[in-house]
Amino acid sequence: MIKDLSGVGRLEAKADILVIGGGTTGLLVSVWLAEAGHNVICLESGGFHQNAEEHPLNEVVHLKSIYDGAAHGRFRCIGGTSTRWGGALIPFQNEDLEMAKWPVTMEDLRPFIPLVENVFGLAQGDYELADLSSTTHTARLAKWPPFKKRNIYNLTRDRLEILPNLEVWLNATVTDFSLDGSMLRKITAKTLSGDELSVSADRSIISAGAIETTRLALLMDAQHKGIISVRSPELGRNFCDHLSTPVGEIVASAFSELNQHVGFRFEKNGTMRNLRFELGGDSDLRAKIRPSFAHIAFETDGKGGFDVLRGVFRSLQKRRLPAASDIMGLVRTAPWLVRAVWSRYYRKRLLFPDGAKLPLHMVIEQEPSVENRISLSSDRRDAFGNPLAVISWEVTERDKQNLTRSVDAFEAMWGKLSLSAITRFRRMGAGQAEAALARGGGIYHPTGSTRMAATEKEGVVDADLKVFAVPNVQLLSTSVLPTGGGANPTMMLLLLAARCVSQIGRKEVTANAEG
Repeated sequence: MIKDLSGVGRLEAKADILVIGGGTTGLLVSVWLAEAGHNVICLESGGFHQNAEEHPLNEVVHLKSIYDGAAHGRFRCIGGTSTRWGGALIPFQNEDLEMAKWPVTMEDLRPFIPLVENVFGLAQGDYELADLSSTTHTARLAKWPPFKKRNIYNLTRDRLEILPNLEVWLNATVTDFSLDGSMLRKITAKTLSGDELSVSADRSIISAGAIETTRLALLMDAQHKGIISVRSPELGRNFCDHLSTPVGEIVASAFSELNQHVGFRFEKNGTMRNLRFELGGDSDLRAKIRPSFAHIAFETDGKGGFDVLRGVFRSLQKRRLPAASDIMGLVRTAPWLVRAVWSRYYRKRLLFPDGAKLPLHMVIEQEPSVENRISLSSDRRDAFGNPLAVISWEVTERDKQNLTRSVDAFEAMWGKLSLSAITRFRRMGAGQAEAALARGGGIYHPTGSTRMAATEKEGVVDADLKVFAVPNVQLLSTSVLPTGGGANPTMMLLLLAARCVSQIGRKEVTANAEG
């Protein structure tokens, strides 16, 4: 059941489990827990839609460099970031976790991969592509849901409407935490017009995105005399992102043949796959280079059939009808669309747009640093009177060195592939990619600021995502990932979410309760 806090006055409610955040993971976890018999309340700060690309409650204070991911890639509405995200899902390699000494392993998480794939209607199957792998790099294929299956609200709407033990409150921004000793007992959410909902729960899960989850943990800490930071001094520290920049271009003498090898692939159920080259799990280069992946993109003039088609699908992802200009564009670009349909259904590939360039993007794991951090402002406040988040972040010289080493390794690998017979990698001039990275190469994969660890001195949450200092609170965002790894982090977060729900288990109902 979906409710709107606006205009209801002051209310109190009780739940077995409170979930803060109705986005990609928060909404899904709320449904899973309700299906397991728990009484669940989910608080979402936004409404049904976020029309603008930026939300005023996402305002932050920047120190050092501007972190673009603070304003972009964050959405307050039901479905959250899933209303806009690209959708690439791929697990990390074992070594990404082992070498960084995560407190969980891929063996702990791998059993939940089929469940996550089923949620998004993805085709089953491996993520590795042996034909293009080498001694130093592993060719892997991420899985992308069709556009209509990327918005988690679209996927859960039917269950949200019929589950009697689940309430999702919109326009409910969390402002206050009430603790009894080391246990969180009550959370208060408000609207800008003064409505208020106080929820008492046995367990709370904060799943509000990496930056907001960290800010809420810091707010709880500030409201209770440093209850978290005294025991876990890493709170807010080690904030990092994947760093990405174009590093060159793939030039092909056989464009169509290259399209067949590296173009987006289509599988059953509409699953799309895109190729990337990650450092191999057993590669000797892991001793010298941070985890990374390279992928081949394409650039257009923004007016072709592909761009029009993408605009149509993005409207559907946002639960909106396509614009009239997009419909006219489909007519205008019909010749390319006919060829694209043939390629889609007969060659199982996304046709490269006419005249497209093929830039190579390198994505590297940023080195965690206690100097890159999220904290609370001492003088800047949001509309509810609470401190804004302060993000102190920058790309370091070591990050730029890691980029150079990663591109060196890719260039050496590409020259040995069979594809080198029909292509060449034209690298940017010395220092150009590094300079571009320094201007801010973050791609909205924030991690590390509430990292999980084996001990409270090393992190903020344990292997089960429980806050060391407040054990009936779990944090469920990419901020708990100790490192960025060599792939997009969303699959890892979803696997942690599924594991979290599995550990909570079904609610035991007594005979008296049934009566």
